[in-house]
Amino acid sequence: PAGYDPNIKWETTTTNNIGLDYGFFNNRVSGSVDFYMKKTKDLLSQVPVAPGSNFVNLLTTNVGNIENKGVEFVLNTVPIRNRDLTWDLGFNFTYQKSEITNLLKQEDLSFTGIDVGGISGGTGNTIQKHVVGYRPYTFFVYKQVYDPETGRPIEGLYEDQNRDGKIDAADRYLYKQYAPDFLFGFSTSVAYKKFSIGLAAHGMAGNYAYSNVNSERASFRNIQNPINFIQNTTSNYFDTRFYNNQYLSDYYVQNASFFRLDNINIGYTIGKILDNRANMRLAASVQNVFVITKYKGLDPELSNEGIDNTIYPRPRIFSIGANIDF
Repeated sequence: PAGYDPNIKWETTTTNNIGLDYGFFNNRVSGSVDFYMKKTKDLLSQVPVAPGSNFVNLLTTNVGNIENKGVEFVLNTVPIRNRDLTWDLGFNFTYQKSEITNLLKQEDLSFTGIDVGGISGGTGNTIQKHVVGYRPYTFFVYKQVYDPETGRPIEGLYEDQNRDGKIDAADRYLYKQYAPDFLFGFSTSVAYKKFSIGLAAHGMAGNYAYSNVNSERASFRNIQNPINFIQNTTSNYFDTRFYNNQYLSDYYVQNASFFRLDNINIGYTIGKILDNRANMRLAASVQNVFVITKYKGLDPELSNEGIDNTIYPRPRIFSIGANIDF
């Protein structure tokens, strides 16, 4: 037998928004502004159930309510437009805020949230938590204590948050979130006679990531495995000198805000070829040009709720080609 909820159903979302589209100077300046509020209820989540009430102690059911609100702004401009030269410039910006508003079907004063965000290393370790009043997937960690002389984290030493004279699970605290506060994008293109050049970029701010690569690999115990063979580590070991893994330290939760130049492309139109039977255009481009970030991992842009297990960098791709239209 397995856990089962006979009343399980689809989630329900209600969205309210007010927006404005604008255009000036023959649409050489245009865009939109949109304010929105979205409330989603009956989201699926695993929650504890009373012993004996089902075949499991954690049941997937409709309990989660989330409220999202924010503003989106888009600006497109054409600063220059004449016979030989055209310059297009675009920008977009989004501010967003999410908050969990419900996690239980019945009130339970002892309920502190749902542990989520399973990580590699140890047995059953989780690094995040769903808690009412906080964003989804908020990191749930110990507060690391540092050596005042070297600035290095002190292995196994954490702040006694509740001041009870011991360090245990009650000293873990909610710290930062993986979702960004701000998202932004930028694009521009210039065409001069037969030449053209364009680029596109985007970024995020306020997002944090947990470096599971370093928490799992950057310890001496991992280098000199207990069953006596040598394993790879990361350079982060030289920053901590940890002997044992410290999976739940907030040291590994890092600011992952970034700005990425996604693409640069250049083109030149040769024009008619083959006795005017075809048009030819040469093009070259670079993908994933560079990233500006304080994050120490390989890539700050993560898709798995902010838990970084990236061990290979995103490639930079160069392309050169010719297009011929008959």
